[in-house]
Amino acid sequence: MKRIWMKLALAFMAVGASGILISALLSIKEMDIHFSMYVNEARQLERQDVLEVARRAYEAENRWGERAFSQMDAIAKVLGLRIVLQDQNQSRIGQFGDESAVRGSGYTKLPVAVDGQTVGYLTISHHEKAPSHSVETHFQRAHTNALLWTMLILIVVVIVVSIGIAKNMVKPIVRISDASIAVSRGDRSVRVPGTSGKDELAGLVDRFNHLIESLEHQEQLRKRLTSDISHELRTPLNTLLAQTEGMIDGIWEASPEHLEATRAEVLRLIRLVSDLDEVIQAESGTLKINQDMVDISKIAELTADAMSAALAQKNIVLKKQLEGEAMVLGDRHRLAQVFTNLLSNAWKHTAPHGEIRLTVKKERDRIVAVVSDNGSGIAAEDLPHIFDRFYRGDRSRNRERGGAGLGLTIAKGLVEAHDGQISIRSAEGIGTSVTMLFPAAGQRNSVD
Repeated sequence: MKRIWMKLALAFMAVGASGILISALLSIKEMDIHFSMYVNEARQLERQDVLEVARRAYEAENRWGERAFSQMDAIAKVLGLRIVLQDQNQSRIGQFGDESAVRGSGYTKLPVAVDGQTVGYLTISHHEKAPSHSVETHFQRAHTNALLWTMLILIVVVIVVSIGIAKNMVKPIVRISDASIAVSRGDRSVRVPGTSGKDELAGLVDRFNHLIESLEHQEQLRKRLTSDISHELRTPLNTLLAQTEGMIDGIWEASPEHLEATRAEVLRLIRLVSDLDEVIQAESGTLKINQDMVDISKIAELTADAMSAALAQKNIVLKKQLEGEAMVLGDRHRLAQVFTNLLSNAWKHTAPHGEIRLTVKKERDRIVAVVSDNGSGIAAEDLPHIFDRFYRGDRSRNRERGGAGLGLTIAKGLVEAHDGQISIRSAEGIGTSVTMLFPAAGQRNSVD
């Protein structure tokens, strides 16, 4: 099977050689046409000169005498012509040139006129071996040979250049092919060196490298997700196994209280799996988001009202500053989930008699929503990882209070799915503030 560079080089060679061959043939043909025209014109002038010499010789003696004969003989020998002189009655009176060596390639019969009277005729034949004819033939052959040699050299140049260009053009493709083989064997670190140009091949190399980077990133996510899931599921599964085996062995009584504890572990597993599903959908971009006109202020207020009982248990004060008509295009249930996660986090980390602030306002072409508290805050070293899956800054806290570490991850994915941004500021012992920015939509009087 021929390599692609060979096919490309052969195509270049065929095009280049065809162009050179056609140009050479056209040049030779054109040269022959114009050279023939030149030769014919030169011979016509030559015949006119011979005719003029014969006329003057006749005028000098007023007849065809020795002078005319000697001049015709000299001209015939010098120019390699065969000249036949006839009188006005077309009777031959002289023949000049070597007849044994002369075989005319063509002849012309011309009248010789003096004072308007025809006094004779000249029949002029051109010799194939005449000096002028030899020069003409040599010139034609030299021109043809020069074109042939030039054509040969150009074809060699075309072959060399075609091979070089073809190899250089397909080099990125060969590298991509080799890299794809390495990737198929599990090597995600391979990269194709970029090219200096900005053509389609350079774009192909960049897109291939970007694809490998994406595959490497997805592989890292897959490994991390597998590790995270296995770590998070191990504890509740071990607890369920211990409780079940204890009941089977009779060590742990199957009382309503013990069964309720087992049920709580099952419910926690269900919540964990549900949260994981949402995280995966958010990270992969497959999370379904409705595009309805919704008022974030109303969503935030309804979410805060739903948590009023939990806030009252810890005597936490919730201060709301909600501007009306804070309209965005989005999914009311997903946005409510974001506020629920953020308010739940604030409630968990705020001490009794603490304070939580919920603010929604419109600034130019965006909606700003802020959930802040004066709780325990987050350590500086934990802030860069706060949106990571399963990350919990305080590893010593229990899971009932801390959760699985997916709340902020889900919130970030949902906010970004609404073309928004989320950021967090916190200081340990002072409190935490989470800010969300959403692009504002057109407003209307009522929200479905």
